[in-house]
Amino acid sequence: MKNIKKIIGQIHLWLGLASGLIVFVVSITGALYAFQEEFDDFTKSEFLYVNDLGNHARLPPSVLLASFKKAYPKEKVSQVRIKKVPSNSAVLIITQKRKGIAMNPFTGKIHGEKRMDRDFMMIVVQLHINLLLGEVGEEIIKWNTLVFFVMLLSGFYLWFPSKKNQLKSAFKMKWNATQKRINYDLHNVWGFYFLWILLPITFTGLFWVFESIPETIYKLNSVPMTYKKKVNSVYAPDNQKVSLDSLFDVATSYGAYISANIQLPKDSVGTYRFVMRYPYQWVRKQNTLVFDQYKGTLLSQDLYKNYALADKIRMSNFDLHTGRMFGFGGKILALLAGLFGASLPITGFYIWWGKRKKATKKVMKTTTLVGQVSTMTN
Repeated sequence: MKNIKKIIGQIHLWLGLASGLIVFVVSITGALYAFQEEFDDFTKSEFLYVNDLGNHARLPPSVLLASFKKAYPKEKVSQVRIKKVPSNSAVLIITQKRKGIAMNPFTGKIHGEKRMDRDFMMIVVQLHINLLLGEVGEEIIKWNTLVFFVMLLSGFYLWFPSKKNQLKSAFKMKWNATQKRINYDLHNVWGFYFLWILLPITFTGLFWVFESIPETIYKLNSVPMTYKKKVNSVYAPDNQKVSLDSLFDVATSYGAYISANIQLPKDSVGTYRFVMRYPYQWVRKQNTLVFDQYKGTLLSQDLYKNYALADKIRMSNFDLHTGRMFGFGGKILALLAGLFGASLPITGFYIWWGKRKKATKKVMKTTTLVGQVSTMTN
């Protein structure tokens, strides 16, 4: 057992030393993103909300896009984001160049413009998912997430007391101890408590970066992954595009939505994609409808009323990862867990460095003693 613990300890150590900096960055950015909504509301309230509610009647998407085209004739629209909660939320027009234009949904007036790729929280997210390094960064984060998951499990094994009389100290900090012992307890004792928050956060991260995990969940549930099915519009040179408003009417007929994300066709075979979200408590209620841009035919749909268990796990993943599933208290826990996760490489390094210095002193002391004995013998 001692040999096994020693081997696991070495694995834990070297994985930690190799991934420490990335763990720090990912943990800090994850902690910040837990309060993304609150941060945006505080820093961009004039951009995200409107004061003039007009006659309280919302303009249809086509009217909003026509108003946008007058102001930005050369810009191509990628998405239209509509929020009904809060009721004074602005409509955001996202261009293909990642420019965000805020519009009043009741009057059609434009009142703000921002580069989405330069937004603070967007940079935080990109650091979190790819370190601002594109596909290379995604691969680094992918394997680092797996490494951190292994480290959490190996850390739990190393924490587990080998003797009954050590059990009490494994649960309790010794604040009146030496700095070295306090650092050890911060890493070891508090590591045990935060483990139960960090494990689900890390596993939900693995769900995103390793396709095999959702695939396995869907296979175990005997449900096909139809939400990933790719469909295209049937192009014909003489075809006229279907009315966006008519498709929006179909999408809104499924119930009282709180937000709608409308993705416009990118090219001649592209589709209209409507992501409609509804009030929910635990599992996100979302309908995704994809239409042919010419005939208006419904090409695919992913409706929350038809969710199997695998779909519910998929739709809960983001809220569990960010702590939003448990409201404001869950966000606080996600924030604290992120900050603690960022401290683990620091406290772990300090533990390793202390042991290394101790081992060096021991070797030097042994060498000195051997030298003295050798001199006396001669």
